[in-house]
Amino acid sequence: MNDHPQRGPVDESWRTDLTRAWAAEIAKTVFIPMSHAKIVRLLGRMTATLADAVVAEPPDPAGVAEIGPALVNRAISGKATLATTLDVLGRGLLAMPNPPPELPARVVAVLSVLAAGYAEALRERTYISQEALKRSLIKAKRDTERSLADSDARLRAIFSSSAVGIAISTPTGKFAQTNAALTEILGYGQPELAGMSVQDLAHADAAGWLAESIADLLAGRRPNFRERCRLVHQDGESVWAYLAVSLLRDDHDQPAYLVTMVEDVTELHLLGDRLGHQSLHDMLTGLPNRQYFVSTLERALGGSPANGRITLFHFGLDRFTVVNDGLGQHVGDQLLRAVAQRLESVFQGETAMVARLGGDEFAVLLEGTADTPGVGEYAARVLDTLAVPMFVGGDGIAVSTCMGIVDRIGTGQDPAELLRAADMTLHRAKRRGAGQWDLFDARQDAADRSRFRLAATLPGALQADQLDVVYQRLLRFSDETTIGVTARLAWRPPAQQPMRHSEVLALAEETGVVLPVGRWVIRRACQQAAEWWKAHGPATPPLVVDLSAGQARDPDLVGVVRRELDAVELPAEQLRLGVSLGSAAQNDEIIDNILVLAEMGVTSSLLDYGTEHADLLLRGEFTLRAVVLDPRLGDSLAEERAAEITEPVVRSLVDFAHSLGLPVAVGGIRHEEHLRRLRAVGVDAGQGEPLSPSVSADRITLG
Repeated sequence: MNDHPQRGPVDESWRTDLTRAWAAEIAKTVFIPMSHAKIVRLLGRMTATLADAVVAEPPDPAGVAEIGPALVNRAISGKATLATTLDVLGRGLLAMPNPPPELPARVVAVLSVLAAGYAEALRERTYISQEALKRSLIKAKRDTERSLADSDARLRAIFSSSAVGIAISTPTGKFAQTNAALTEILGYGQPELAGMSVQDLAHADAAGWLAESIADLLAGRRPNFRERCRLVHQDGESVWAYLAVSLLRDDHDQPAYLVTMVEDVTELHLLGDRLGHQSLHDMLTGLPNRQYFVSTLERALGGSPANGRITLFHFGLDRFTVVNDGLGQHVGDQLLRAVAQRLESVFQGETAMVARLGGDEFAVLLEGTADTPGVGEYAARVLDTLAVPMFVGGDGIAVSTCMGIVDRIGTGQDPAELLRAADMTLHRAKRRGAGQWDLFDARQDAADRSRFRLAATLPGALQADQLDVVYQRLLRFSDETTIGVTARLAWRPPAQQPMRHSEVLALAEETGVVLPVGRWVIRRACQQAAEWWKAHGPATPPLVVDLSAGQARDPDLVGVVRRELDAVELPAEQLRLGVSLGSAAQNDEIIDNILVLAEMGVTSSLLDYGTEHADLLLRGEFTLRAVVLDPRLGDSLAEERAAEITEPVVRSLVDFAHSLGLPVAVGGIRHEEHLRRLRAVGVDAGQGEPLSPSVSADRITLG
């Protein structure tokens, strides 16, 4: 019984249409001795079995194995029946409504089982026929002594009418008689076959074992044998055949004749090759797929290249969804095919495999020599080649790609680990923008893996309530009074250094839990602020919560704030938000939230204030309580040499904010000289560990 979850029922109208199409096409290949209605009902049950096998989780082709024998047993087995069946079902199943993931691979797997069952049933039927024929021949030979004329006529009738090629040979192997079917299969005339042997017709790769098998027959070590063998046609082409060879003995139990039956299975062999090719190649581009690429990588790593240089390129197209969404998926498919051809042209002449790993990702395995150009040159060639517009439907489309490159790979390494390393290197390149490439660096990889490991465990830490909030006073420089308390995230993963607020938010962005984390911080902050409010009343400084751009554009941010304030009966004025802006498209959503929150009484400060915000502030589209200087600018004043360069820039930004009536705050104050320089350029307020350390709620001084 299958314990895996199943998909919903397959669409009945689609299945009916596919059944009718199959019945119509298959009727053209063979006469079927049953009514059309019975044919449709039979094929309908088979279609249902195929569809259920494709959508099963995991794919379950067990029931499909019976379809091929069922077709053969009902005489639905013409010369083109199997090819027509696979063509109709392949196209029909690929057009399945509500398809499961990896549909092409599922369809290939299911149809492979159908084809194998059909071929085995056909082979078994032929074997039974051959055995019956062999018994008839033996009987005919023995009856010759009793009734030579009658037996000879019967033997000749069987011999001439058989669709299977038959040759009767002397014990030396030379053909004594051959039938017309054998001449059709091999292209030789009967006079040409006279005096030849089956070994003379065998391909070079089969001659050795064939001679040994016949020797075993003559020596009595085996009564007969059946093998698939490659023969050579008269025109030099290969013919794949099933050979059934038996030994006839005389009345003295001595070898008298060898009877060889030849069944042409070239079409089935080619079909098997085609299915095998499809299972190892991408259906859209024709390139090797991930499975084939990994097996080739394993082979390369198991060998010993002459110069020890193996390079793995991992490509990810930039903004490919823009093409799919803007011009349609059919254009995207054509673009992928064009990219595949251009990548092959770049690496032409090298020992290289270009593969499509899936989606918009490609890979190249390059087995280099001393004359192979460096990775930088190949990266430039790829970018230049893809930058030339590709004309699809009259539109000239150019595409760029990022690349993760692992160079000079030693043999014996783990293929899965190399693919992971190339993938992480690719994503590191993507973070720098479009058209970038990066080389694998072991130290950076270790740092990234550690970071990703933390990111992966963050949702569990949030669920298990392992996060904490620490508080730090915000001081006004003019009189050193506390004008606010900032609530910040704190997380100390096991065996790791404590992580700061911004670091935790960055990890939350990567794992998709930034909104739950932000809402959790607001809830905890409001609960703590309510306790202070009840204890100190209006003298309580407001509580500040800094939000990332992702949190600030949360469509439900206003609702979250309202619910948390109401839950603890905290005045709106006691909560302030520090807000980071994102891209221009995101800013509209953030500004809308700021305006609605301001109407509620919750004011906001602009975080990471810098020169890029000047135009936005001048437009006056939203009301702010203050701005918080970009940490990079604030930190620059901590060192004397950097301060000499950036102090005029910081002063101008502070003056600009003051001209708009906005006080300027700063975080991360390191020492007295740092504080002095910040005061000198006009910064109004700030916080830092030397001024007021970050502590738990029960240790903070609010006065």
